Amino acid sequence: MQCDPQQGCILPSQSKHTATMPSHLKPVDIIFVTDPICSHCWAIEPMWRRLNCEYQFTTRYIHGGLLPGWEGFGDAGNGISGPLDVIDHWQHVADVYQQPIDPSVWRDDPISNSYILCKAALVVRQLAPSLESQFVRLMRERIFLYAENLSNEQILRRHVEKFGFDGEAFFTLLHSAQINSLFTREQHEMIALGARGFPSLIFLSDHPIKLVGSVSYHTLKEALNVGNNPAIKPLSLSATEKLLRYNSWTIREASEVLQCAEHTARNLLLTLGFSITCLADIEFWQLN
Repeated sequence: MQCDPQQGCILPSQSKHTATMPSHLKPVDIIFVTDPICSHCWAIEPMWRRLNCEYQFTTRYIHGGLLPGWEGFGDAGNGISGPLDVIDHWQHVADVYQQPIDPSVWRDDPISNSYILCKAALVVRQLAPSLESQFVRLMRERIFLYAENLSNEQILRRHVEKFGFDGEAFFTLLHSAQINSLFTREQHEMIALGARGFPSLIFLSDHPIKLVGSVSYHTLKEALNVGNNPAIKPLSLSATEKLLRYNSWTIREASEVLQCAEHTARNLLLTLGFSITCLADIEFWQLN
């Protein structure tokens, strides 16, 4: 595996792939190939949120699975052969994109695999489809901001229950043949779409566009092809309405979405009732 800004986190080449959407997938405007521990997926959150605040479109996640486990895993391009090697890589991503990351999880309580987290997202899709994206966001926050090892099932269960699910029912489904089958299908869909990198954003239209890695807002907007897709509607939201669409923000996200200076974003968050939490040297805002 290799990982860089232009390609994101790349899986080894597959023997066969196409650039067409599998026929059973429900039509959407964007397919987002992702993984909860992908640092470049976290790095594009500010631009992704801005796009969601400025346009109305539909998205489907594919949870492809980045880390099956550490045995036999390696990222020679970034010098990653074990958990401790991820620390410098994540810090570099945070420095370049200014989206805060606490990489200490890889030193203190390393994540053993991300497959369980992809499967957890699929459980949410089965139990409450409308909450899937919120749950993915929760996992990202706990991993990148709180430095929590969500592959530890006790920690994951705590957040599942706080999120509102019955823990016993959730974990029974998590370890079921049904979810294993769905996850395998997700991986096959990713291959069929020719997506080897996380993130891969596939903008579906008569002429599909695939973006891979950390991309700018303007690149996302151009790929959305607003003028040629009548289903995509521009939104006219005020700054207040944009911030209240989500109950948590990094300053990098808020200033990107509002296109304003960080101090202006901070003042508006305070006015709207968001409170600041300082995690290590990370500033995180949540709605009370």
